[in-house]
Amino acid sequence: MKVHEYDLIAEWYASERDDQTGVPEATALASLIPPGSRVLDIGCGNGIPITRALLARGHTLVGLDSSSSMLQRFRNNCPETPAVRGIAQLCPFSDCIFDAAVAWGIMFHLNHEDQSRAIASISRVLKSRAPFLFTSGKVDGLEGKVGTMNDVVFRYFSHSIHNYRCILRDHGFTLLSIHADCGDSTCYLAKKA
Repeated sequence: MKVHEYDLIAEWYASERDDQTGVPEATALASLIPPGSRVLDIGCGNGIPITRALLARGHTLVGLDSSSSMLQRFRNNCPETPAVRGIAQLCPFSDCIFDAAVAWGIMFHLNHEDQSRAIASISRVLKSRAPFLFTSGKVDGLEGKVGTMNDVVFRYFSHSIHNYRCILRDHGFTLLSIHADCGDSTCYLAKKA
């Protein structure tokens, strides 16, 4: 499942979404891994602010996004950083090559089945003991809730914290911590076994 809606709002997103949402969490993630670690930024968007925050901490980043418009902006904002067009459910990378992964603001756009596929795919590309940071909801049964950004309709999906814990465990992760972000999402930090 691709989130084509971001192609429709890429220009607006670049001009309106310039806050530092997710930077404290990305910085905390960066402190869990050695300098120069390879980090996968899933749903990297235009690279601001998450990718830039991780680059500033001395890590090597690879971006993954399904939106060609967002990736075009990513390449302008982070010209030395590779980025690939693809989806989280089918990460187009070799097994066990990343030291960490972040999926800020993407998981809740995937239906329940695609969220499980994405977590399995991310687990496959992460090394043992690698941290994985993502945002989503915390309520079961959120089935395609409708919201808008810049008058474009988006759908949102969520599991409960308990069910995320179970899905993560089923795909080789241990859930380490949970907290609310500054918006309507919940931050999950997990570690691959």
